[in-house]
Amino acid sequence: MKKTFFTFCLAVSAALALNATDYTGIIEVTMSGQTNTETCTVTITEQDNGNNLNTLELRVPFMGMNLDLFMYDVPSSTSGDITTYSAERTVQTGLPLLSNLYTIVFARVTDGMMAANLVIPDYGVTMWFNTVGDHFQLPNSDFEAWTATTGEPDRWHGFMTAYGNATLVNTSQNLVKLNKSEDIHAGANGTYSAVMTSGSTFGIVANGTMTNGRLKAGSMFATSTDNHAEMDKSNTDTDANGDPFYMPLYAKPDKFNVWLKYTQGATNANNKASVSVKTFDGTYYQEPTDKEYTNLSGSIVGGQIPAGNWTQYSFPFDYDSYAANGAASEAIFVTFSTNGNPGQGSSGDALYVDDMELVYLGNMTDLRYQGTTINGWNPAVTTYNMEMAAEPNLDDFTATIEGVSAVLTKSMEQNQDGSYRIAISVVSGDLQNATCYIINVTVKSSFKKGDVNNDGKVDISDVTALIDYLLSGTETGVNTSAADVDDSTNVNIADVTALIDMLLSGNHEIL
Repeated sequence: MKKTFFTFCLAVSAALALNATDYTGIIEVTMSGQTNTETCTVTITEQDNGNNLNTLELRVPFMGMNLDLFMYDVPSSTSGDITTYSAERTVQTGLPLLSNLYTIVFARVTDGMMAANLVIPDYGVTMWFNTVGDHFQLPNSDFEAWTATTGEPDRWHGFMTAYGNATLVNTSQNLVKLNKSEDIHAGANGTYSAVMTSGSTFGIVANGTMTNGRLKAGSMFATSTDNHAEMDKSNTDTDANGDPFYMPLYAKPDKFNVWLKYTQGATNANNKASVSVKTFDGTYYQEPTDKEYTNLSGSIVGGQIPAGNWTQYSFPFDYDSYAANGAASEAIFVTFSTNGNPGQGSSGDALYVDDMELVYLGNMTDLRYQGTTINGWNPAVTTYNMEMAAEPNLDDFTATIEGVSAVLTKSMEQNQDGSYRIAISVVSGDLQNATCYIINVTVKSSFKKGDVNNDGKVDISDVTALIDYLLSGTETGVNTSAADVDDSTNVNIADVTALIDMLLSGNHEIL
């Protein structure tokens, strides 16, 4: 095991140890309803010393000053590619008036990214640090950025960036539009949405389409699969902003949320807009498909959108149906269309899109000890107390969690009073959601008074063991707690007399 020296500060430490890793991100400190945001660098240094305890130092703006918090012996646990750190400690600050602060910390690191929560309950202070940003979300998901010279939303593409037959591309650009719209849903994150509009020529409808991949116009026949959206990580082409026609994925999302509005140029109850979201290994994939692809790892369930006003849709991902492919989830491919069938619908069909979100669950729904749900279990309650007859075994604690990319971690430490603190945490794949459950375990004393030699019975051999102990001072094989027969807190000749009296009186168990 390795001990990790965990330095948390507003600037890179001047004296970094070897093998240090810096994480630079944003820290938000909230107190009395006011939040201050600062840039922060976290330094983690691993040191070989035979255990998995960690030291945490945090410098934050607090009550008009920079406050240094030092938290020692913070245990860590690793599961998959996520390492978590959790503890409740009275921390030292170096300030006389704030010499001790009860602090709760929970931090997690994965794939070069870090997030951490710290709480000082007595002062109502909460701190949130992360280097994640929108790393696990779709870029420009609220369609507020429209800087491309093509007029398309940043990182999203329509026919203005299509390739294929030059004549067909030009025709599509004139017929089918992808524009910025001020038609937004109530409570929208910004002031714009994206709207794609279909067109027609010679009675043939060209569907409005938008993708985070790239469109190809390769055939004059609307139903040809040579007209499609595609994505391929090996393609080095870029759009007008220099961005690739490719979007990486770092963890499997559980849901895809999006606001949509669909209007029809000619009313037809059978016509529906469509949403397709696929996770795959990043090698070439297209829709509509021209063959069976085995590089998919998941897909949303549903995606048919009836005509109507702004509605928020939440589509769950299905990964089980693609498990046989054995494909990694390294890319996400999203395509919107004014009609689910190529060449169908009507001219003037319009699909508005806004405020997309990838949802990563990280919930614990059950916590068990030796197969039985622990007494009083409630997901909203994070601290439990248990009494056991022996030292707890971490493997005896199991949990049921929600979240296809969520990770469960467990750690255990022994307190100075002999009790144990068990931390069981669930962390969502995007590191944004995490809950740490603390189980405080007290071990019941199981010794028999007078059973000095720990053989499970009280007899004359215990008198001999007690006399030997008093003469030699050697504790090997001696239960000194059981040897304090007269409860004086000292083990001496008086305990020999008390033990002999116990045996003569029969006031003991002989097993």
